[in-house]
Formats: sequence, C-alpha cells, structure tokens
Amino acid sequence: METDSITVMEKKSRVATLSVVSNTILVAMKLAVGILINSVSVISEAIHSAVDLVAALIAMIAVRTSGRPPDRRHAFGHGKIENISGTVEALLIFLAAGWLSLIHI
Repeated sequence: METDSITVMEKKSRVATLSVVSNTILVAMKLAVGILINSVSVISEAIHSAVDLVAALIAMIAVRTSGRPPDRRHAFGHGKIENISGTVEALLIFLAAGWLSLIHI
C-alpha cells in the first residue's frame, strides 16, 4: 500500500511540474505576441495566464507538501494544505479579475 501512495504522489508532483512549465511558456508567448502586436487584449490574457502560473506554483508546492508523513507538529499529516492552497488560488483569481476590471475602466 505504501508503494502505491508514493507512486500517486510522484504522479501528482509530475503533473504539477508540467503545469508550471506549460503555463510559463504560455505566459511568455502571450506576452511577447501582445507586445509585438500592441494588443491590450492579448496582454490581459497573458496577465490572466500569469495568475494561472502562480496558482500552478501554489498547487505544486501544496502537492509536494501534502505528501509528507505526519510529524510531531502535524499529527494527522500535511494533507489539508491542498485545501488551503485552493482557497489562496481562488483569491488570486478574484484579485486578478478586480485588477483587470479597474485598469479597463
């Protein structure tokens, strides 16, 4: 059973890392194209993708941390960090939406 758990955590970590890498490339490409063609719309999409990148980084950290075994300070393990990271990611999306709405007024 322990081997299955490690395998699942490794898979989660790989997927989270792939998400960070792909979002990084996406942000760079959207920003370059937006600047190249002077498009506020494409630049705002790059900003939106940057928020997704931050969320992916948070998720990657959460996935890696949640797999730690219980210790003296965390008797039930570290699994709840995924819930906390989800809340932080949702707040980031709301903040980005608010910021974009303010700069487009």
